[in-house]
Amino acid sequence: MNLQPNIVIIIADDTTPSYHGCYGGPTPTPNIDRLAREGVRLDRGYCAASLCCPSRYTLFTGLFAGRSRWAYADTAPTDPYRLEQNGMLDPETPTLAKALRAAGYFTGHIGKWHSQFDTSFLGQPEPVMPDGDPDDPAVDAEIRRRQTVAQEVVRQCAGFEYVDCVHWGNIGQCHPKLQAHNPMWKTDGALRFLDAAARKGRPFYLHLANTVPHGPDCNKSLHKDHRYSWSGKLDQPPASHPPDATVLDRLRAAGLQTEGPIAGVNAGMVMLDDQVGAVLRKLDELGIADNTIVIYTADHGIPGKGSCHVTGQHLPFVMRWPAALPASQVVHEIFSWADVVPTLAEACGVTLPATDGVSVLGALQGRQAWPRHVAFHEMGWSRSVIKGRYHYIATRYPQPAIAAMRAGDSRVKPGLGVMFDTLNAPFLPGYFDPDQLYDLATDPFERVNLINDPTRAAVVADLRAELKRITDTLPRPFPAEPDPFLATDQYRQLLAARRAEMAAIQHYPPQSDVARIWLANLRDPAAAD
Repeated sequence: MNLQPNIVIIIADDTTPSYHGCYGGPTPTPNIDRLAREGVRLDRGYCAASLCCPSRYTLFTGLFAGRSRWAYADTAPTDPYRLEQNGMLDPETPTLAKALRAAGYFTGHIGKWHSQFDTSFLGQPEPVMPDGDPDDPAVDAEIRRRQTVAQEVVRQCAGFEYVDCVHWGNIGQCHPKLQAHNPMWKTDGALRFLDAAARKGRPFYLHLANTVPHGPDCNKSLHKDHRYSWSGKLDQPPASHPPDATVLDRLRAAGLQTEGPIAGVNAGMVMLDDQVGAVLRKLDELGIADNTIVIYTADHGIPGKGSCHVTGQHLPFVMRWPAALPASQVVHEIFSWADVVPTLAEACGVTLPATDGVSVLGALQGRQAWPRHVAFHEMGWSRSVIKGRYHYIATRYPQPAIAAMRAGDSRVKPGLGVMFDTLNAPFLPGYFDPDQLYDLATDPFERVNLINDPTRAAVVADLRAELKRITDTLPRPFPAEPDPFLATDQYRQLLAARRAEMAAIQHYPPQSDVARIWLANLRDPAAAD
């Protein structure tokens, strides 16, 4: 290529492949399906950490989030760190946006941030939403001021030149007028960026991140007044999406529910597909679609989120670049989110500091063999590797946690050390096992732990060696073996109590296979329609 390509990355929040038509799901996603048809669909794409903040760290940097100083700062040099929403960016962190900007690219971030929570370096309060009524001029002014703080954090930490429509994190406690998803507000912002890029005549990189289909249920955000945004009340509602009423109409036409959490995910996916469609139309209108790399993906899955289990890792990933990639490719090889940055850097001809990923561009173009064979994942006190059909997960408690459990401190319980234990443990029989092995070809929901199967001993040894090879490069040690305390009666009693606590949690009617319902996009038995 003589010209550097443009880049558009569109990121969903909390979804899995089964909510996309191109992956065989029932959700109507014609624009995402078009991307897959005209480009590449990767069937074995895995994020490197299944929570918003650390996953986004990897998408910005190409590095595992355990390399963030925030992830290990409070951990003793002899203990494994606990990774959760602490894999954050710093102004000094190398990012793709910084490298592309230095190479002359016009770089822009639109939408959800969730990658740094400390704004003290600006000397201003965190840009969270106020509780006051956004129709109050004073409150509206404060919302706008805090939006400018959020934009400056994104500029300094991620290195983008143009920042707009920043959604600081998840939709939390704020005035009811602002407790709604507003992807059309972000889409309008993305279209403004593309128009600005056209005027500048420079190659560009747009990072467009969404809050959908993450909760609150997206179907409840329809028919809200979309003039209320996190950058203040708009003069006119966003105009880039079809009318809200058509979202549920399309779900009904596909035979899908319009009430309940699963309906919320499907509604969010339809909104997201409308966003993708608007962006693709703008690229066509500007005459630049041929040399623009468009990527659609997500940050992490729904079930398995906040764990090392494959259900939280396995994600959609489609990529189109008409000028350089053959259409209608389906890739069955392993791909890591750490590979996104080096792949794009090679496509754009820019040099980056070392990353944890590898470029797959040559493989996608048929110039070389597929370069990745192992996917690494980390969450809480757990680490895992996927290789071939097998997935190995190890959990290693730090010594302070072992000491607390020995002392009977009820605040420290068996688990990964993250809040999502209660979401995942009831549906994963081996969740608390310190070592786990799953055959993904025969057990995609990871219900049967094969770690003690003597016929898999060689597999376990190989995957343990792969895990050690990776964890030895990270900032804190990760023991090869679990602590002896885990073999004591005291720990077994703690574990039995924890399992009983988990078994008492009912997310759905009894006997419902909740993980299968969510992962396979099945009818929600808890929702009347």
